[in-house]
Amino acid sequence: MKHTLTAIIIYLVFASGFSFGQQYSYTADLINIADDRVKVTCIVPRQTNKKIDFIFPNLIPGSYAYKEYGRYIEDFVAYDENGKKLKVKKADKYNFSIQNADRLFKVEYYVNDSWEEKNGKHFIFQPGGTNIEAGKNFVINQYGFFGYMEGMKNLPFEITFLKPENLTGYSYLEVKPKDKTTDILNAPGYDILVDNPVLYCAKNESEFKIGKSTIDICVYSETGKVDASLMAEVVKPVGYALENFFGTLPVDHYLFMFYLADPANVPERKGKGLGSGFGALEHNHCSFYFMPEHAGLESNKKNFQDVCSHEFLHILTPLNLHSHEIEDFNFRVPVMSQHLWMYEGATEYFSQLVLMHDSLIAVKDFMKEMRSKMNRSAEFDQFSMTDMSKNVVEPENQKRYLSVYSRGALLAMMLDILIIDRSDGNNSLHQVMMKLAEKYGDAKPFNDNDLINEIVDLTYPEVKNFFDRYITGKGTPDYATYFNLIGYDYHIDYPKEIYYFGPIGMAYNEQKKEFRFLKSGENLFGIKEGDVLLTVNYQDADIDNIDQLYGKYFSENESPDPVFIEIRRGADKLTLKASPQRATKHIGNYIKPMDKPEPKALKNFKKFSGVEFSN
Repeated sequence: MKHTLTAIIIYLVFASGFSFGQQYSYTADLINIADDRVKVTCIVPRQTNKKIDFIFPNLIPGSYAYKEYGRYIEDFVAYDENGKKLKVKKADKYNFSIQNADRLFKVEYYVNDSWEEKNGKHFIFQPGGTNIEAGKNFVINQYGFFGYMEGMKNLPFEITFLKPENLTGYSYLEVKPKDKTTDILNAPGYDILVDNPVLYCAKNESEFKIGKSTIDICVYSETGKVDASLMAEVVKPVGYALENFFGTLPVDHYLFMFYLADPANVPERKGKGLGSGFGALEHNHCSFYFMPEHAGLESNKKNFQDVCSHEFLHILTPLNLHSHEIEDFNFRVPVMSQHLWMYEGATEYFSQLVLMHDSLIAVKDFMKEMRSKMNRSAEFDQFSMTDMSKNVVEPENQKRYLSVYSRGALLAMMLDILIIDRSDGNNSLHQVMMKLAEKYGDAKPFNDNDLINEIVDLTYPEVKNFFDRYITGKGTPDYATYFNLIGYDYHIDYPKEIYYFGPIGMAYNEQKKEFRFLKSGENLFGIKEGDVLLTVNYQDADIDNIDQLYGKYFSENESPDPVFIEIRRGADKLTLKASPQRATKHIGNYIKPMDKPEPKALKNFKKFSGVEFSN
């Protein structure tokens, strides 16, 4: 996280064992790649310890599973000033203990990239990992390239990148060209260095303004289909929506970094681990995205905007509202905060709320997303969100972590509705968090145990009861109670009249990137087990729109019109047509607007959604 210059100076003056003004002087050779590895050298700060540990992070802020970047550091060697090797032992499983460290002058090692990891259980998800593709691109999440000596991470860093002439380096930190093949990057300490990844690729950039803020876009496209100006048009509406949410964007400059991958080239991995696959990782002034471009930019637009909204909103929390555990992050032996319900859950809720407030999604689409989160939340057992968060690195809680994006978001939504209702529309969870962010900011952490009481002090006694029952407690809110407060009915099970083609089941074949029909029983299309879905009403079916197509035409079809589907059966392509029949289907977690809501519910809804109530 961000540290103030004052804090850095104080540390340099008073820390023992080294003198003021020293720095880590790194060189990373991106030109001479051997065995898909990058050679890194570092002239280290002087110190007087006989033994010192050289550390690569085990876990990082914004990600809640062990990464252990030291796994990808190979042939680590330490030297004195005369070039004599010093003895190096393992400090722990993946870090290094240097003997006779009072003579230490330089270390050398090779970095292997994490993206090629074949074991899904140990895989570092791409936005937080490293990629080495000689002459084409380098994804440099600094955690995986550069380390520090124990107790000395707040010294300055100077990174020299030796790079191919055809590649441009992108980072929020200034990448200063020294000549055509040499760039220099500086950071006042390790926390700031690793908070700013670097992407080297062919020049592909765009820029636009939102209010007084400059938004930069850089793109590496594996297929070459998407340039940065196209991505800027996708991101720009989200930027305006977020400006409306914040009042004014809380940063002068922000960088969106996109690596757009051809899904056919993503390595197959054995096993499935937390954090693998497509996604993004937030930082103070930038965010890094590893996203697919298989479906084309337009059909993937909604997915991009959802993810960009979520990551940018992390500027609010945890980047401007966080506890001591995150402010002074222990990369080696992490101590976690208990407030993932806020860092990830409230952020995920706000990411959808922002889009609805700015009419980028309709209210019905927002409610559909919340319903989807209810379905996913039901897959988890009952547990305390704060206990899970505090102990998230434990194996049993790793299985529960993804609940923050479903259950955590739902809890934030219900808490928001409660605050709106009790304040008669004069307060909201968003306003409460903005007040707290103003009080603390990026360089002043809160006490982890005090946050809930601070929220209660800014709201109402009922909010303390909500926390006790559903966030520190293990309960699940009665969704109907909260939806009623904004003029909506909620049903655990709802018999809905639809137009039905019969049971149709599908599964996605990850290896072949296709949707195959399952054995589901009689259906009006005459679909057979093993048929591959290609189009529905002449729309290509892909990983990004399949939920929408399936819901609209198969599971909750509200139209009697015939539907055309194109399938592949063996070597043949077939077009099938069927007209649906009326049927009653029981739908779980069904949400719909009331026919005649109370006046207060209408007022609450307007505050909540940003639009007038409509049924």
